[in-house]
Amino acid sequence: MKLSLKSVCLNLGGVLMVVTALLGGGTLALAQDKPAAAATAAPAKDFKDERALKLLKGMSDKLAGAKSLSFQFRGLVPTTAPTGQFINLMASSRVVMQRPDKLYVQARGDLFPSDLYYNGKTVTAIGVGQKFYAQRDAAGGLIEAFMKGAQPGGAAVAPFLDLLVSDPYAVLTRDLSSALWVGQSTVGGVKADHLAFASPGVDWEIWIGAQDQLPRLMVVSHRKLEREPTFTVELSDWKVNASVPASTFNAVIPKGAVKIEFKPNSPAPAK
Repeated sequence: MKLSLKSVCLNLGGVLMVVTALLGGGTLALAQDKPAAAATAAPAKDFKDERALKLLKGMSDKLAGAKSLSFQFRGLVPTTAPTGQFINLMASSRVVMQRPDKLYVQARGDLFPSDLYYNGKTVTAIGVGQKFYAQRDAAGGLIEAFMKGAQPGGAAVAPFLDLLVSDPYAVLTRDLSSALWVGQSTVGGVKADHLAFASPGVDWEIWIGAQDQLPRLMVVSHRKLEREPTFTVELSDWKVNASVPASTFNAVIPKGAVKIEFKPNSPAPAK
């Protein structure tokens, strides 16, 4: 599937739709140890499993308390084909964040490869292998501003924004109608607790490392209309509070690259 250079330049990763919690390219490694009972109908309303909420809170607190985070993600990005059906493209990214105001995203896979840099003063997106870049002043709040669509490049980081905000638990549990601890699985060789949640229009599941409290797998299914996308992402190679070279967040503009304008972002829809 080919993407036009014009649309890619304008959106700089806009194909990465908002998941309200995460994405990435490759195969998913998931072995179910304790299969859950078959679902009978729609998610139970107003059912809140305290164990599930406690595990989600533990993960959120660990992420929120970290001075720096880095991880790899890979998964399937549903994209609308000319026929109207959803097709899945493989995507992969490396993400490095340093609080309070630095972010680097290396996006690869089937989608248009690009690098996004935020150093607290400017945000820069570079098309890998292409002679163009976009750059704009973007001082101030980082992640929350991206979520509101107030900063350029928000579409490129939208898939995992909910994990990087100052209070992930508050975002992930907003308008929550059900929460369930499903059981334990092994994801990429890591024992993980499998949790299932629902909120208006969205069913989502997350697998959290039983020992390290880090997210390992996530599936998000939209269900407002008859045909809605499902996102699947695996997260790995986590590094928490590791030292990050300052140069990681400073973009090096390719020689001869043409500067283009960022397309204003639309606010990301809440779950």
